[in-house]
Amino acid sequence: HKEYRRQRQMCIRDRFKEMKSRFFGLMFTDGNIVVRMLESVREHVLEGKAMHHCVGSGTNYSLNPDCIIFSARIAEQRVETVEFSLEQMKVVQCHGLQNKDTEHHADIINLVNSNARLIEQRMVATT
Repeated sequence: HKEYRRQRQMCIRDRFKEMKSRFFGLMFTDGNIVVRMLESVREHVLEGKAMHHCVGSGTNYSLNPDCIIFSARIAEQRVETVEFSLEQMKVVQCHGLQNKDTEHHADIINLVNSNARLIEQRMVATT
């Protein structure tokens, strides 16, 4: 059972890397807010636990081919978690602790959406 779980975790990790590695390193800032892509299933889990929402539960978000997940932070403190749709090329969800929006909500969405072309460039460069 332990070996099965280890193998499954490796498979999930490899699938995640295969699907999302072209986006690794994506980070946007307005000088105050820093939005950085979550680059592993483990980072998704940690984000979900810290923010008390579902981004870290299971693999619905980490292995969803349509989305990439970002953590928006100020001074290294998590503020909101952002789901960006690769199909729609825009933010589809953005929430803070316990799915509540913060005073930075609109600024975070604008920051990510205004950098959609950088995300799109990563898609085109590797397809």
